[in-house]
Amino acid sequence: MMKNKNIIRKEGENVTGADNQHATLGLAWLAGIIDGEGSFMIPRYHRNGNPRYGYRVSISNTNVLIINQCKEILDMLHIKYCNYTQDRGKDGLRRKITHQIHITNKKGILIILENVIPHLVGKRKQGELLYKFLNDWESIDKMNAYLIFRELNERMPR
Repeated sequence: MMKNKNIIRKEGENVTGADNQHATLGLAWLAGIIDGEGSFMIPRYHRNGNPRYGYRVSISNTNVLIINQCKEILDMLHIKYCNYTQDRGKDGLRRKITHQIHITNKKGILIILENVIPHLVGKRKQGELLYKFLNDWESIDKMNAYLIFRELNERMPR
């Protein structure tokens, strides 16, 4: 799908014509995958009894081809990520292997948000809030940001 390495938008660089359309299509596709198979998070963990807060963008899917395409786009945007495979079939439920991508570096998350927010539908509010929070990370009330994301990301009752 996205084999042309010249589609990366760098600061001060103009991309025009077919390359720009191809880049936009790839970013819109990635936004759709994030809308359906991804999440924006501000997780809380404890260190020495004190709460700490982080940030993460995750994408999960059982189809390795979809994950590989996401990784290719992230590579073109020079975004660092971690790639995991989770075998949830060990519990006897015959589940497929899940492939996951986690982006936990602030610079990478900001780049991905700048590129996908215009194309997000279901997770646009979370994307915009995470972008705002990351740009003000040193001064925001992290506990409040965590609680906002916790509420936004709650699962609907079945």
